Amino acid sequence: MDTERGLEQSGTLERGLAVLEHVGQHQEISTNAIARQLGLSRSAAYRIVGTLKKLEYLEADSVTGRVRLGTRLVELGARAMAATDLHRCAPRYLASLAERSGETTYLAVPDNDAMVYVATERSASAVTLACRLGTRRPQHATSLGKAWLSALPEPDRLERIRRMKLDSLTLKTIIDPGRLLDDLAKASRRGWAIDDVENEPDVGCVAAAVRDHSGRPIAAISIAGPAQRVLRRVEELGATVAGTAAALSLRLGYVRSR
Repeated sequence: MDTERGLEQSGTLERGLAVLEHVGQHQEISTNAIARQLGLSRSAAYRIVGTLKKLEYLEADSVTGRVRLGTRLVELGARAMAATDLHRCAPRYLASLAERSGETTYLAVPDNDAMVYVATERSASAVTLACRLGTRRPQHATSLGKAWLSALPEPDRLERIRRMKLDSLTLKTIIDPGRLLDDLAKASRRGWAIDDVENEPDVGCVAAAVRDHSGRPIAAISIAGPAQRVLRRVEELGATVAGTAAALSLRLGYVRSR
């Protein structure tokens, strides 16, 4: 078939994806059958399947040798579903949080050592802030970033802080790794983090992590506004944002063990 000859001559990525889709359609299949049905040479099919098995995108039955989709694909699928659910569900939680707090609320997701702002809602009385969607802010200087970091397992948190570049953005930015780890430990215990004018002058924020069904932190939500307003109500707003983050996490399938 022309499509089969085209696949044989296509790039490695295209052939690898074609193999994954074919295995997914058949649930379990031999490598020889993959080669025959997709029009690949046996050597190409075995090479592609071997690479995908090594990367855990495929796994082989110990008795039959037939391959099926691996744990890595299951993990990626779960993450994709959680991300889709997050962006679909978050706006109403942010809107409710903005109304209750009277301030601006944000949703941000991690990207290397930064948080990327992906959604926002404002109350009628909120002050307009400079942060726009798509903006990247360093994790160590924002309540969103510190909330996400504080929700990581402690070994992961330590490793990240040790390699992170702690730039000073305001006079109050925490740039000492030891102090930052202490601050994150406090945030982990109480369930929410504080930005005490550490990212922008005169702006205060509180934030809490959002978790997926496995308990992994995948995002954070915050309440932000003029420092004199937000930080005066820090305990109240911290508990409020933590409750909202917990409700959103529950909506995404996370059930906290007792």
